[in-house]
Amino acid sequence: MSDSHITKKAVHCALFILMLLWSWSAAAQLPGQQQVEAIGTGSITYNDVAAARDRAIDDALRKAVEQTLGTYIDSQTRVQNYMVVEDRILSWSRGYVSNYQITSELKKTPELYEVRMLATVNTSDLQRDADAVRNLIMSMGNPRVMILFDEQNIGQSYDKYYYFDVDMTASETAMMNKFLEKDFQVVDPTTVRQNKERDAILAAINGDNKAAASLALKQDAEVVITGKAVAKVATGINLAGMKSCQANLTARVIDADVGTVIATGSQHAAYPHIDEVTGGTLAIEKAAKALSDDLISKILAKWQSRFYDLNTVKISVMGLASYTQASDFKNALQYTARGVKNVFQRDLSGGTAEFDIQITGNAEQLARELDQRQIGDFAVAVIGASANKVTLRASMSNQESPADSL
Repeated sequence: MSDSHITKKAVHCALFILMLLWSWSAAAQLPGQQQVEAIGTGSITYNDVAAARDRAIDDALRKAVEQTLGTYIDSQTRVQNYMVVEDRILSWSRGYVSNYQITSELKKTPELYEVRMLATVNTSDLQRDADAVRNLIMSMGNPRVMILFDEQNIGQSYDKYYYFDVDMTASETAMMNKFLEKDFQVVDPTTVRQNKERDAILAAINGDNKAAASLALKQDAEVVITGKAVAKVATGINLAGMKSCQANLTARVIDADVGTVIATGSQHAAYPHIDEVTGGTLAIEKAAKALSDDLISKILAKWQSRFYDLNTVKISVMGLASYTQASDFKNALQYTARGVKNVFQRDLSGGTAEFDIQITGNAEQLARELDQRQIGDFAVAVIGASANKVTLRASMSNQESPADSL
């Protein structure tokens, strides 16, 4: 047998083995999944190794997602001022990682904890992945949604107080069911109607963002959706005795913590029916479902972008008695909490200072970073936290601890 023949046979055997190994590997993974190895690190602060391990796991998950979905991540999120952006913990990454196995972990240095893992990453689109949506919602603190929709069906004369005569409008019912399907927590509209501030509710429905935000906070909701639904019979359309019932819906989504609009939408739908009231109701429900899909997509995209871009979190700090103390606290904060990029002082009155914090993360992460910490000359305790706001109590280190005074 010639050497060339032996060489060809060896090559064929090697190729066969490689193909066999590849087939075994492919069989171990489901379609739309990819297994990658990732190394994550977490800084050890105040000898808190457990927290550093959690941060290292988050870092490894983020890197696993970036390895598989990197082409979808804008270069500006990777590089900032010619330096790799750190602290950009993508909490929603757990939604893309279907499972992971830690292969090794150790205290790399006195200040650094390292975790190595094998992660199986789901490469399907977030909008089509129920688990990813669920994890994104949870990463945002599982916000509660309140839905307020004024509605005027066919044949119904407009009465602004009619809103309080029904348990739920057709549009509210359809939208609530859609949001519940996506695992959002939804406030029962019936409990909102029991609120005695009827004028405030009507003001919210008619576009008063502050009124909507105030009502939402009273109902322990972080997101409020307000809108209007109107159904009419189309004229000039012959449907062999049936009536073409047309519905138009408009809505806006408001971040209750800060009172800003995060999404808007509108939908139109038609439904033929022999009874115009029934047809109007069905047309409203049809449009409400389509509107819900649109708003859910926009809300998720907004939340997801908060982990790609700088997210603004408001913090209220009680116990800062002077402008000098507020300024010292601001300067120290920029170099204490992980992920903080910019701090802007907005107000100081009555011993309470208000700041806007630009952070690569969310309010929950910031609260964890700040609670029971020393920030400059101040001992700090978190006394309140919501989806977009953190409330702190601060005292000079030589004074009583803020935790002891609670």
